[in-house]
Amino acid sequence: MSDSSDLHITRVSPVGDAAPVQPVRGEGLVGTNGDRTPLPHAHDVAAVTGGNLAAAYAQFVVNDDTHDVVIRIRESATDRVIAEYPSRQVEAIAVHMKQYADTLARRRAALRNTTVGSGN
Repeated sequence: MSDSSDLHITRVSPVGDAAPVQPVRGEGLVGTNGDRTPLPHAHDVAAVTGGNLAAAYAQFVVNDDTHDVVIRIRESATDRVIAEYPSRQVEAIAVHMKQYADTLARRRAALRNTTVGSGN
């Protein structure tokens, strides 16, 4: 690693030719019926995509088996789960790995107890 006395901070040239900001399309916001009148529960929408993505929200749930936080992305209109992180497969693998680790710990403890008991 270099000594701090060797470090020199110099000025950099500014970035040029940045694109101007584009105006937002006026076709209505997500969660509205197009005329900018909010629909019921429109305040529940946490983000506006501005494109063709469906309005969605995140639900945070604690997995009872692993005590890990699971994030479910749900579609606002139908409450259908769009995505889940970690996936159900990863959650199942985590449960099995925890069970395996618990089994190994019990076996190791049992082996220690038998060797300690036989040494007396």
